[in-house]
Amino acid sequence: MKLIMDSAIFNQLDLYGALQHIAWAGYEGVELACLANWARHIELNTKKSYLDEVRATAKKHNIELSAIHPDVGVLPGEDKVLSMMTMFEIAQKLDIPIIAIRSGGKSDDKEAMKAEIKYLKTLTKGAADRGVTLALNPHTGGSIYNTATVLPLLDAIDSPGLGIILDPRELTKAGDNPMTFISKINKKIVHTHFRDLPGGQYEATPEEQIVGRGSLPFPEILKALKKIGYDRDIDVLMIGAFTFPLSKQMGLAAECRGYLNRCLKELK
Repeated sequence: MKLIMDSAIFNQLDLYGALQHIAWAGYEGVELACLANWARHIELNTKKSYLDEVRATAKKHNIELSAIHPDVGVLPGEDKVLSMMTMFEIAQKLDIPIIAIRSGGKSDDKEAMKAEIKYLKTLTKGAADRGVTLALNPHTGGSIYNTATVLPLLDAIDSPGLGIILDPRELTKAGDNPMTFISKINKKIVHTHFRDLPGGQYEATPEEQIVGRGSLPFPEILKALKKIGYDRDIDVLMIGAFTFPLSKQMGLAAECRGYLNRCLKELK
């Protein structure tokens, strides 16, 4: 397992600056954010010159391009499905294996669930055709938000183009147990989103999201992942620090990395 970070935390910087700071914080890879107009470190641009620049920037900072975190189709002129297909093409050309998205739809609504599965089938085929994996994050409020809703999704879409994200924070908010989730979803877990949550709280400030400060049992979660043979990325995702000074954003990133690095060393 290697430690990577979502570039969204460094939303005030361009790609070069974001990757530079992620490398300085000690991470091995990056999940490139493409989130509306507030954190875009990868563009919907398939031109060779642009992609060569992205690749060269990552090489400059010795950072692996590990995943893309898009929220596309929300800006004027963007079609959701076409934008995602473009994102799959970009990932294919940059040898990025994972495209990470959150569940849409509406919780406990049968019609919304049907529509979400239909949409995900379209995306999964597009991902599989390009040799990349769509990683879905079960998310509070969405149609797919816990173990019980992930399982019928996997029954409906049996494809190497679809995998599931382990997000202990969102599972806990939904009343689910991350360890149960790991044992039941098992090999279909292809990615992670790690941030903490104080006990008994539904939301958290950026400081409270720092891994190791809250109530989520990350050492036990990592042990459970190791038990099922998970050897992919541990991805730190921090949301809400967009107006923080750069030095404070860097502090959040570095503290998370230090804690998780220690956990991984004790896991061996």
